[in-house]
Amino acid sequence: MKFSIVVAAYNVAEYLEECVDSLANQNFPNSEYEVVIVDDGSTDGQTGNLCDQLTSKYEVVRTIHQENGGLSSARNTGIKESKGDYLLFVDGDDFWSNPEFLHTLSENIENYQSDVIVFSYNKYYGSDDSFKVSFDFIPNQGDINDELAELVKNEVLTAPAWNKCVRRTLFKQGLDFPIGFLSEDCLYCADLLKLISSYSILNVDCYQYRQNRLGSITNIIKEQNVIDILKSIEIGLTDIDKLSSNVKDALNIYFAISYISILPFVNQYSGHPEIQRLLRDYKFLLKFSNEIKNKSFKYTGLLTRLFGVNLSIKIFPHLMKLYKKF
Repeated sequence: MKFSIVVAAYNVAEYLEECVDSLANQNFPNSEYEVVIVDDGSTDGQTGNLCDQLTSKYEVVRTIHQENGGLSSARNTGIKESKGDYLLFVDGDDFWSNPEFLHTLSENIENYQSDVIVFSYNKYYGSDDSFKVSFDFIPNQGDINDELAELVKNEVLTAPAWNKCVRRTLFKQGLDFPIGFLSEDCLYCADLLKLISSYSILNVDCYQYRQNRLGSITNIIKEQNVIDILKSIEIGLTDIDKLSSNVKDALNIYFAISYISILPFVNQYSGHPEIQRLLRDYKFLLKFSNEIKNKSFKYTGLLTRLFGVNLSIKIFPHLMKLYKKF
């Protein structure tokens, strides 16, 4: 079997059928792919039953019910129980818009035999409103040793997990999702950087990343998100000097982006002693700001270097309010 698509589902009854329909109706042989829904202990009284209904409806779909353990736990269960040579991840409130996607992805794999295939996606605000995030400015495949840092600078090999197709052998080498983290993709994608030896890029419309869903944890930056990202940096940079120079460079830039990304949201939690320590210990990452291609991250980092972390985190919330007004 070539592909396993792991769908983590928790209280997403309103969106799950659209999600699974889009995956199960791919123009690709049923024998060559599966959709593994992991119901992560849903409590809405609907999602679990809907998972079973969709399993009965489609030959390629099966459901695993488990006690609530969080997104990482659900994905790890899907990895363990799936059979495909390549794995993809879809959140239960998102969907695919291209019925030819697996066929196109399969052709890419046949051509390049890559460990990881990164694909473009749309930020989906509604049927008439979406914004495409693509990587057409990057060569569609290449030597990872020469280009790893460049891929990170351009946010190609950064989080999220759901716009990547990953060869199963990387999971057999220890790749998984960290348990107990709200911002699990940060450490997962950092670990991915340490393992891959080849990549390719697929710029086709398919993944629809739903925005502004009521109740979605991705819409709220909580204190625990901030702590988890900072702890991910701490864990991810452990023993970095044992890695090759190209991986080391890429990880420093990767975690510089992670560090900078939380600065506008830190001020309200800045009294937390663990956050204070981690901000202080990893502020050296700001020196990589100029390497980042994204102008928002680049200038946020450069301004923080100029004014210092303590002053900057007080200024950024006010700047964001002004930005929203215009």
